[in-house]
Amino acid sequence: MAHRIALFFLLILVIICFIGPLVIEAGEYEIFYDGTGTKILSLQESTSQHPLGTDRNGRDVFVRLLYGGRLSLLLAAGVMLLQTLIGICAGLLAGYAGKKTDLVIMRIVDVFNALPDIVVILILSALFMAYGVSGRERVLMLMVFLAAFGWTFIAKIVRSQVLYTRGSSYMMAAELCGIPALRRLFVYLLPNVLGQVVVAIPISIGNIILTEATLSFLGFGLPYPYASWGNMLNEAMDYNILANHANVWFPPGLLIVLTVMAFHLVGQGLQKGVFSDE
Repeated sequence: MAHRIALFFLLILVIICFIGPLVIEAGEYEIFYDGTGTKILSLQESTSQHPLGTDRNGRDVFVRLLYGGRLSLLLAAGVMLLQTLIGICAGLLAGYAGKKTDLVIMRIVDVFNALPDIVVILILSALFMAYGVSGRERVLMLMVFLAAFGWTFIAKIVRSQVLYTRGSSYMMAAELCGIPALRRLFVYLLPNVLGQVVVAIPISIGNIILTEATLSFLGFGLPYPYASWGNMLNEAMDYNILANHANVWFPPGLLIVLTVMAFHLVGQGLQKGVFSDE
């Protein structure tokens, strides 16, 4: 039941975050002024025009919440796609190509697992900021960095399933029938490991959203003026906002918690389904 509620929540969230910006007139970077047009409506409380108020720069919090959710979800999906492709290819090779290839790939996996991913990404992001890399390029590089540290989880899952499956009777029969290795790999082995990968995908997406939010909160994630839930939380670094303007930081914080929990619950639901089928 919980995973169904979580899935329903995620569907509603995706619809609102992707459809909302298309029907709302206010822009992501639009700054609002008072009636005279000279004073910025900074840190305004909730009104009919701004349901969640405005941030310190006079931007609508609700509008940025929608744009931030869209960007956070797109970034997580892009990173997940990239790291899944890398992980599947590496896992298939490690599990099927032989002991030497397996040894090399698994040692590479160990190296990436031994590195403190957030610390490394913080250092690399700081270097890009120091050298004036543009915002769009920093977003792309952040996706690459997150994928570079996330593919090992998928690779280990795929490798273990390949090692378990390659000795089965139908794989031995396929080899005796003279079916080429690539065909055996992608037609017979891959479909049998995809179930475990599908289970890992929603959990990994939740972790990616959480990591991106952490980096953006620290000022090393998605750069200004891009809106993400993480850099909206960064406003809480100001004690005045933290103490007196919860409408600025509480909504993105709540959505991060609910979204990550929802992805994990969906992953647990898929896991139960896969294991019950087995």
